[in-house]
Amino acid sequence: MTAILMLLFAASVSALAAGKAPSGSRPLAVSVPADPVPLAPGKTSTIRVRVSNPGTQPVTVRITGRYVDLGDNGTVSFGPSPDPLWNGRVEFPARVLTIPAQHYVNVDLTVHMPEKIAPDLYFVGFLVTPVVTPNGTVQVVNEIGSFLTIDVPGPRVRKLQASMQLNRSVFAHIAIPGVVIGSHVRGRLMIRNVGTTEVRFWGEVDSSSSPAGGAAGQNRIDKSLIPRGHVRTFFVTGKPSWPIGFVTLTARVFYPGDTESSTREIDMSKRVLVISPWVLLAVVILLIAGFWYWRRRRGRRRARATIPRAKRARSAPALTR
Repeated sequence: MTAILMLLFAASVSALAAGKAPSGSRPLAVSVPADPVPLAPGKTSTIRVRVSNPGTQPVTVRITGRYVDLGDNGTVSFGPSPDPLWNGRVEFPARVLTIPAQHYVNVDLTVHMPEKIAPDLYFVGFLVTPVVTPNGTVQVVNEIGSFLTIDVPGPRVRKLQASMQLNRSVFAHIAIPGVVIGSHVRGRLMIRNVGTTEVRFWGEVDSSSSPAGGAAGQNRIDKSLIPRGHVRTFFVTGKPSWPIGFVTLTARVFYPGDTESSTREIDMSKRVLVISPWVLLAVVILLIAGFWYWRRRRGRRRARATIPRAKRARSAPALTR
């Protein structure tokens, strides 16, 4: 019986070892130009991208065009097929590329612009996929997507709207306009593209406190892309210098106007009174202490007023008929 159990245990270990996937995956990284590449209608340009392999084994990859969809807050998704606008207009490497371990290769992508295309930002999406050779074991494949940004020069309609929403209180049941109960004021700055073209913008959010003024903080908004009809959200925060004080949050958003040489600006600010919960607790304690002291003094006064009346009643002579 013991021998049979040992054989079953050995068979189970062998099955697990045979079904185990090889450790490690195939990591990849893609670098594209940080700024949009200017390209006029009908022109052709070669744009260089870099594919890196930070892993410890060589990786063979294939690069293919894909439809790219940009959403809210910088989200990116890729479709299963090329973008109809760029299908046949972008020359990807026809052969597979082998990237040595901890090395990179530069890849030149040739873009042929349409003869007629409106001034705007356009995105050429592509997918870098490792080539897997079947060998009877489970393999982990990490494909990575990226995109090129093409800037067709010319005047265009850019329009952004911004709004700032602050959390009124850390206590859900307390909502006093212009007042925040807590140690900080927190909120969101939402920037929406309501124009007809893509927009790249930048800006900053400043916070100041009074009394004891002075800048309490400054957060820069790096140049970001917001597709038309979408929104970017940034978290804002400010803290008063004292347990109770006014905090002013000021947001400035900049983006190009009809041309790249002009700049539009959105300015907005919110001023709220921030009250620490400890201040409210101290006020409640003082009120309770004051009420208790008042009740005690009132009781003593009544006691002093009652004693003389009792003495007079005892010393008064008895009435005779």
